Amino acid sequence: MSARTAAVSDVIQPQPADREALEVLAGILSRVPPNTVFCLAGPDEAATEVPESLYRALKDAVKILLDGSAVAISPLHRRLSTTEAGEILGVSRQFLTRLIDQGAIPCERTGRHRRLTLNDVLEYKDQRNDRRRAALAELTADAADMGAYD
Repeated sequence: MSARTAAVSDVIQPQPADREALEVLAGILSRVPPNTVFCLAGPDEAATEVPESLYRALKDAVKILLDGSAVAISPLHRRLSTTEAGEILGVSRQFLTRLIDQGAIPCERTGRHRRLTLNDVLEYKDQRNDRRRAALAELTADAADMGAYD
């Protein structure tokens, strides 16, 4: 299985037939009081406690699927190709390669191929978004100082 096929198989697409069940589940999850202990009943009907972290993941996944978007669950240490990382960042593979060469994002080399961890790609994305927000705030402040919002 190629890396591209593996990445696609990790994606959970919203299914029209699941919408009603997702809406019911979203309603239940939205009314849960704090400090609630969650349990799942298995086929043998023995209840098993669900950790808070998994509850939060489930709640987020339900919301995303109801919005009509796909969900992918992947470990942060997962290694990505430059094509996969570029798709996450919304940039071309060539642009991403330049970022790697500039040292903006760390990578490992496997032969001639570059591999990045999902964690490093998401960290770069967060930093990029922070820089964009700061630049926008500065531009907005400059415009306000010049009287553009009078």
